Amino acid sequence: MRNISSEIGHATVAAVVDRFYNRVNLHPTLQGPFAVVHDWPLHKQHLTHFWWVSLGGERYMDYQYQVPGKHAAAGFTPELLAPWLDLFRTTVREHVEAALADEWIERAERIGQSLQLLHAYAREQQAVEQASA
Repeated sequence: MRNISSEIGHATVAAVVDRFYNRVNLHPTLQGPFAVVHDWPLHKQHLTHFWWVSLGGERYMDYQYQVPGKHAAAGFTPELLAPWLDLFRTTVREHVEAALADEWIERAERIGQSLQLLHAYAREQQAVEQASA
């Protein structure tokens, strides 16, 4: 995937992250898993960095992301992915011109698909372990 970070700009990435997670905290089903976050300013800094790097930008923080583990521990399920993506698409499109928004959203959708696959794999492993116990 091409580097679109500089075309979008760091300030815009930060604005999208800020607006999106403000909305998540008001969302009837999405707010639950994110209740584990206690330092939202720091969390938004990490998420801004995550998206900046995901969009092709240079790392500027020394932070190790554990996307699948953190989401699983917070209770984020595949059923929550659809409303998460809907809200994310809306927020990105409000801040970013259409072609760049589409590229960013495609990356978010691929990450979502990966999380779904990892969740399904974990369920299968759990079922196998229970069956052999």
